[in-house]
Amino acid sequence: MEEKVYSQRELTAAVRSAIEDRATWFYLLLKVAEEGGLDQDAVAKTAMTRYGKIKSENFKDVKTAGDFVTRLSSGHTLDAFAMEKLVVEDNRGELKFEHCALFEAWKKLGCTPQEIENLCKMANYGDYGILSTIKGLKMEFPKMLAKGDSYCQVVVTRQ
Repeated sequence: MEEKVYSQRELTAAVRSAIEDRATWFYLLLKVAEEGGLDQDAVAKTAMTRYGKIKSENFKDVKTAGDFVTRLSSGHTLDAFAMEKLVVEDNRGELKFEHCALFEAWKKLGCTPQEIENLCKMANYGDYGILSTIKGLKMEFPKMLAKGDSYCQVVVTRQ
């Protein structure tokens, strides 16, 4: 079979499309959970934290805040989320995300701004799940597209 070569633009579009699909099924699963009388936040917190802990296998050698943001922004996610590393230090790491395919998918689904903010918070449980396996680091999202900011900002600090 002949290997096909894709441009960076095509690859970024494909990754963003896959993330939008993930955002759509995440939304639909939570809607079904709610229809079944379950607390969406509790379901998402449990499931996404478990997911984050699985993903933490890729973060085993991370020791510092800078290591964490470097690993989080590696590979195809760098372009998919239009990430920029703002600070990469042992005690502090900051990333700026100028694009979020999850946010875009939820807008396309017709979610209200409040629903999008809640969905984003619940999706972030996965990030907190990853971080829960690394001692001494704390994560915050001081800016978020879902809160009306022009970008998302992730700040990781040593506690």
